[in-house]
Amino acid sequence: MEIGHFTWLRTHRAKYDVSSSGVKPIQLDEIIKLGEASNFIEDLMSIYGVDRRNLAITHGTQEGNFAALTALRELGLIERVITVIPEYEPIRVLPKFLRLRQTELNINESLTELFNNIERGSALFFSNPNNPLGTFLNKKLLWELSDELRRRNAYAVIDSIFLEFVENNLKYLPMENIIFTFSTSKFYTMNEIKVGWVVGDNEIVKEINGIIDLVSPLVIDLNLKYVSILLRNRSWVRERNLGIIIPNVDTMRKVINEISDYVSISYVEYMPILYIRTKCQEITGSAFANKLLSRDILTVPGQYFGKDDGIRIGLGSVKRDIFEEAMRIIMNAINEECGRR
Repeated sequence: MEIGHFTWLRTHRAKYDVSSSGVKPIQLDEIIKLGEASNFIEDLMSIYGVDRRNLAITHGTQEGNFAALTALRELGLIERVITVIPEYEPIRVLPKFLRLRQTELNINESLTELFNNIERGSALFFSNPNNPLGTFLNKKLLWELSDELRRRNAYAVIDSIFLEFVENNLKYLPMENIIFTFSTSKFYTMNEIKVGWVVGDNEIVKEINGIIDLVSPLVIDLNLKYVSILLRNRSWVRERNLGIIIPNVDTMRKVINEISDYVSISYVEYMPILYIRTKCQEITGSAFANKLLSRDILTVPGQYFGKDDGIRIGLGSVKRDIFEEAMRIIMNAINEECGRR
C-alpha cells in the first residue's frame, strides 16, 4: 500500500517548504527549562477530566485510529465506516485496509452534514478540525453528536490531533460511543519524541488497550516524562505556537487580499494550515502544486485529500520572512495563471 501524501513529501524538496501541517518543533533544551516531569497518565486525566479507564497510550494518532477502528470491528459493533472528502489520506484509506465497508461523504465548509449520515452499526471516522479545511465541531456539537450516536447505536472515531489549536479547554468531552485520538505531532511537535493517546468510551478503550499490547506495547518512559512537562505547560505551548502562526496568518491575509478575485481561502482561526483554491477552472490542485514546485515552493495538492481543487499550505513551520517570500511567489503564480484566462 502506498500513501500518496507521504510519497509526495518524501520525494520532493524545496527552498520554501510550506507543506508541513505542524508547528516548528520544540527543542528538548526548551522543554527541560519548563520544569519537572510528573505522571503522564495523571496529567491526561486532569486535562480531559476522565478516569484511567477512559485512556489508552499509543505511539501516535494513526496507531490510535488503527486500534480504535479495529476494536470496534472486533467487538462486532460496526460493519461500515463513513469518511469525508476532503480528508487526510490515511484516514480515507484505513477502513478499506481493515476490510470495512466505506462510504465517502463530500463536505464543503461544515462537518455537521455528518449528523445526517449516522446509521446503526456504522462509525463516523473523520479529523476534527478537518485536514485540510480547518472546519470543526465544537464541544457543544460533539455532545450533540454523542447523543445522536447513542440513539442510533452508532460510533465515531475522531482524529483530534488539531483540536487543541481551536479548543483551549478539553475537559469533559463526550465519552459515550466516541473515541478521540491525539498525539504530540502537531500542537506539541518535537523532533526527537512522539507519543499518542486515546480518550473515550471505556468499553472500547479497554479493547484498544488489548490491541496496543498485542501489536506495539511499551511507549518509552522517558518520552512520557518529556511530554508530561509540555502537558503541564500547555499555556506556554499555546502562546509559543500562536507566536509563529499569527504573524504568518497576517501575512497570508495581506497577500491574498491582493489577489482576492482569483482565489478562495478556507481558514479557521489559530489553525496551522490553510487551503487555497484558485478560481481558474482549468487548473487542478496538483498542476498548481507542481507549478509552485518548479519555483522552489513545496505545498500539498488537494488530490491527496480526495479532491484535487486546491493546495494546502502550512502556517506554523517557517518564520514570517520566509513565509512572506513564499506567499509572494504563490501570489505571482496565481496572477500569471488566472490573469491570462
